[in-house]
Amino acid sequence: GWLQPLTGEFAVDNTGILPATVDSATYNGTQYAAPKNTNGGLLYYRSDLLPAAPKTWAELSAACEVAKTNNIDCYAGQFAPYEGLTVNTAEVINAYGGSFVGEDGKTPTVDSPEARAGLQVLVDNFKNGDIPAQDTTFKEPESQKAFEDGKALFLRNWPYVYGTADKDSSAVKGKYAVAPLPGKDGIGASTLGGYNAAISAYSENKATARDFLTFLQGEQAQRIIAMGSLPPVRAALYDDPAIIAEYPFMPTLKLSIENAVPRPVTPFYPAVSKAVQDNAYAAIKGEKSVDQAITDMQSGIQSAGS
Repeated sequence: GWLQPLTGEFAVDNTGILPATVDSATYNGTQYAAPKNTNGGLLYYRSDLLPAAPKTWAELSAACEVAKTNNIDCYAGQFAPYEGLTVNTAEVINAYGGSFVGEDGKTPTVDSPEARAGLQVLVDNFKNGDIPAQDTTFKEPESQKAFEDGKALFLRNWPYVYGTADKDSSAVKGKYAVAPLPGKDGIGASTLGGYNAAISAYSENKATARDFLTFLQGEQAQRIIAMGSLPPVRAALYDDPAIIAEYPFMPTLKLSIENAVPRPVTPFYPAVSKAVQDNAYAAIKGEKSVDQAITDMQSGIQSAGS
């Protein structure tokens, strides 16, 4: 392989590192990279219109009546046919107990009642208009703009929007708050973002590279990363008063990441992601039933690993 397994003399100490980030760097029980910084999806909501954020998709759907009363859309996310659709789809399917591949990274597992229930949530919300049809063209910038223009009650996006929505040009400045993504019965399952650092299997300086990974994950480097507006991988920094003073959403983001699920861990990720987004897109557009979309998703993932 291209990467040096972080085992034996190259093992790194994961004490204090958010477990979900380590999972994102682990394949078949072996860690191949060290998490450098992470990311998690957040639910932005209009705090001037709602007293609190919904914790479940059922609560979110009920709150959409507030959007109708105020003549705005209810929910904005990333549903154009690209990687963002894989992320948004995975978050709901994972929240309902579904998954995509087995621990071997090859065996498809998406053909399940749980995955069907998750995809059905998205399809139903598109069908009843709580997620408007225009969202099928939205990536991060378009959904962000809809929320910052005051045209949506809820927004699923990454932490960077916390700062952009507070600019003078934003129609929602001082009128929004953040919460973890909704789930089936409580906090949902964000798809994990971020970057990991690894050692080349062909490096002539593996010991030095391993020392650098240790530095990257140390408190000093992680504090620099956090103050540079990238979410750190050290759990304790999310409770640090100095960092919270600069980034008030950090405790909420910690909750999101603690409940996060890595993207499908597979050596065939591009093909797996395409199978997810192609079939999810067909389902939310009404071109396939949920049953057919999940069946075809399973087949696509099977083909990816064969």
